[in-house]
Amino acid sequence: MDLHAAEALVAEHGAHRVMTALGPYLTEARRTRIDHVVSGRVAGVHVAVEAPSDPHNAAAVVRSAEAFGVLGVHVIAAEPRALHARNTTQGAFHWVHTRHHHDLTGFLAEVRRRGMTLAGASMDGSVPVTRLPVDAPLCLLLGNETRGLSQAAREACDVSFHVPMVGMSESLNLSVTAAVSLFEVLRRKRASGERGDLCADDRDRLRACYYLASVDPRMVKAMFVHPPTERTHGC
Repeated sequence: MDLHAAEALVAEHGAHRVMTALGPYLTEARRTRIDHVVSGRVAGVHVAVEAPSDPHNAAAVVRSAEAFGVLGVHVIAAEPRALHARNTTQGAFHWVHTRHHHDLTGFLAEVRRRGMTLAGASMDGSVPVTRLPVDAPLCLLLGNETRGLSQAAREACDVSFHVPMVGMSESLNLSVTAAVSLFEVLRRKRASGERGDLCADDRDRLRACYYLASVDPRMVKAMFVHPPTERTHGC
C-alpha cells in the first residue's frame, strides 16, 4: 500500500483506531523500528527531478530521500513509473510521498502553496550546497541528466546551488548529486538536535500509515475497506 492510499484510510478511520487494530499483528521490533523512523521524518525538505531521461535515476533519488528521512519526492514531465522502479528503490516509495507532475506549472504551484524555497542544482550555481538556507521549508530541484534544468525551471528558482568539487570531473551523476545535497541539507537542519520536524499529530498519522504498509493488504482490506457487517437476527 502506498502512502497516499494509507493516508486516505487513516483520515477515514483515525490513527488511533488503525494502530490499535493492527498493533497486535506487528512484532515489537517492527513497531520500534517504525517509531524510530517516524521520529526522524522531515516534511520541511523535498526533492524534485525535472524530465529525467532514465527512470532508474529518479527512482534512486527516492531511495536516498527515504533513507535520509525526507517525506516528499517529486518528478516532473516523466513516466509515472519513474519513482516506482522496485529494484532500484527497494520499495522505498512505500514510505514517502511521491508526486508526478505533468508539467512544471503544476509542480511550481504545489511548491509555492507549501511556502517552500526552490533551490535549483546547477554546475554554475551561485551558492554552494553547504550554504543553502535550512531555516525554512526547502525543495531541491534537479534537472535532466544531460541538459540540466530547463530555462523555465531556472527562472522559477529562488536560488541556484552547486556541489563543490575539486577533481577533474565537471559534474556528478543525477542521483549522486541528489544524495550528497540531501545529506548536507539535512545534516545542517538537524544540527539543532531535532531528528525530525513533524508535530505529534502528524507523527501519529504517519505511524498509522506505516502500520498499514507493514501488514498483508488482504488484512487491511478486510478490516478497513470492506469490514464485516453485524448480523441481525429475526424474532
